[in-house]
Amino acid sequence: MIYKKTPFDVIVCGAGHAGVEACLAAARMGSSTLLLTGNIDTIAQMSCNPAIGGQAKGQMVREIDALGGEMAINTDVTGIQFRLLNESKGPAVQSPRAQCDKKAYQFRLKHTLELQPNLQVFQATVTELIYKDGKVVGCRTSLDIDFMGRTVVITTGTFLRGLMHVGQNKNEGGRLGDFSAKTLSGSLLEAGIELQRLKTGTPPRILGRSINFTGLQEQKGDPEPTFFAFHDTRDPEDKFHVEQTGERRIGWTPGSEQVSCWMTHTTPRSAEIVRENLHKSAMYSGEIAGAGPRYCPSIEDKFVRFADKPRHLLFLEPEGRNTNEYYINGLSTSLPFDIQLELVHSIPGLEQAQLLRPAYAVEYDFAPPTQMFPSLESRKVENLFLAGQINGTSGYEEAAAQGLVAGVNAALKARGAPPLIIKRHEAYIGVLIDDLVTKGTTEPYRMFTSRAEHRLLFNHGSAELRLFDHAKEHKLISDSRLDRISRKQSRISRWENFLENTKTAGGSWADAIRRDKDAAALPPDFATEPKEVREEVLYRVTYRGYLDREDRQIAKLKDVEKIKIPSSLDYLAIPGLRRESALKLHQFRPENLGQAGRISGVNPADISILMVRIAAGKRGNSGPTG
Repeated sequence: MIYKKTPFDVIVCGAGHAGVEACLAAARMGSSTLLLTGNIDTIAQMSCNPAIGGQAKGQMVREIDALGGEMAINTDVTGIQFRLLNESKGPAVQSPRAQCDKKAYQFRLKHTLELQPNLQVFQATVTELIYKDGKVVGCRTSLDIDFMGRTVVITTGTFLRGLMHVGQNKNEGGRLGDFSAKTLSGSLLEAGIELQRLKTGTPPRILGRSINFTGLQEQKGDPEPTFFAFHDTRDPEDKFHVEQTGERRIGWTPGSEQVSCWMTHTTPRSAEIVRENLHKSAMYSGEIAGAGPRYCPSIEDKFVRFADKPRHLLFLEPEGRNTNEYYINGLSTSLPFDIQLELVHSIPGLEQAQLLRPAYAVEYDFAPPTQMFPSLESRKVENLFLAGQINGTSGYEEAAAQGLVAGVNAALKARGAPPLIIKRHEAYIGVLIDDLVTKGTTEPYRMFTSRAEHRLLFNHGSAELRLFDHAKEHKLISDSRLDRISRKQSRISRWENFLENTKTAGGSWADAIRRDKDAAALPPDFATEPKEVREEVLYRVTYRGYLDREDRQIAKLKDVEKIKIPSSLDYLAIPGLRRESALKLHQFRPENLGQAGRISGVNPADISILMVRIAAGKRGNSGPTG
């Protein structure tokens, strides 16, 4: 049965962090949008750590906010602890992080979706995609209801043939308590989309009142929290509220009444327990074939790969204000439950801890992301977009960033408009997507500052300035917010010019700042500017030489990016091109020379050969001129 005759502009399958950003972006652009999820009660569920942000991830959340996404404001108003990481280092690598109230985060986003115009939410599991003439045209559900759409966005997380492991115990599902999407993988394979397996895991949850906090190191939040959303550009109605007996009431003030996290560590007995039982671990017994996240290893991996370390730090993080459940950050495992219990009791402060939920590993299907265009549209099936863990990524932030871009581009594709493409030099989001579609991944991909060659430009406070043109072009934020950002940019530019060009004793104001920023006297009027303006001005002035160098490098790279590669080019027939490079170029089909150069295994000599071949092709096609 077809639900309605008129197709939706955009159908989003899956309501995790990628799915909610995708459907909100499309709906806010005016597209008729449908969100399909197997369980409405787990929309935006934090399946693992109840935290947002961290190294590079915090900057990416600010970029999501700059493009009209919801993750930042949702974090601010449901956060229970805020910390600025790398505060002692340069501003470019300083990253905000927040612990969230797990349920408040989920409930607010669910409510946001319910109130969003142009968006319909429906509970049904997608069983297969409907194709016609090489295009996706809709979805079939477990309720025998078909939904037709001009575009479809797949954001299935870990649910594609998800299989959970606790020791030798196996259960189908992408998350404890939820079913897996068993048949959708077959539908993707039918369309020629390659699938592989990855794995991830989550630690046990414990009862807070069973923790002995005596002797544990307390981690408090920052007295002056660093928020994710650009509050100076937010309207008052964006504040979090809850509905109680029909009365609208303001929720808690962002950053107030912060809660503490606690640090503990493994012991020699912990290592002994793990090593004695490695053969019982699903990962080490051969039960799981997929690769796991290198940068968030299981406790088994920690004791095997880093055997020389006497102990490993663990963090006890509360899951919310109104629950006594704690998350043990750093203790991901797939050991049997009885071994998990013994392991937990070997840790200082957890000798009597009660487990509420066991740790488990989950393996799932993903589609190698080199099968996508930079718009996140599939190369194999037109009008099909993929976002989140299905593309091989790990983390809420990476998923949300992809979801937003996929939702925007699905809406643009439905109306026949060119896609939004964020470049590597513009944002971490650009680095993320370019890495995925150009290089691919064989393990869960996580964003780090080191992945961005232009990270000096990506200080978290500049996100809405860097992405302003994209937000304006595609109408991703309100006109009033665009006006406020424009005024903010003007104030920054005016003060930047003033400090650089106004002479004082010993040179300009800017020279004094570069000699000693903390000791430099500043114009009295400068102190009256908002904090966001002052920080951005001082950053630009202090690091002027480095930032100018980055701009020069980007200008050079733009010339290479402009050289388009004909889609019909036969790499396998180009004389002199190494066989390895030819095969990879044939497989990935880069759009320009810049992208070709970022493919693993393609060297500068290969690029030179390509340049000559492209130039020769242009001369050959020019024909007579007179």
